[in-house]
Amino acid sequence: MFAKTADELREMMGQNPETSPSTFLMDDSFAAWCYDNRDFLWLKTAFNRDADPEDCRKWGITAQEWKTNIAMAGLALAVK
Repeated sequence: MFAKTADELREMMGQNPETSPSTFLMDDSFAAWCYDNRDFLWLKTAFNRDADPEDCRKWGITAQEWKTNIAMAGLALAVK
């Protein structure tokens, strides 16, 4: 089962503290890519700005989905 929101991810992580948070990020998603390729500071900064149109186009996601994926990756990295 994969999280669709940061709240779902937070709940899954709380219920499974021994499991790596990345387990709950959908494979080949923008969130998983960010988890693997960005650091927490980059994600925190990105969350506080508008969605990157290039990322949205490349990943086929909306600006809101971009923000959600950034939040999930940041949350997962925060507890890594």
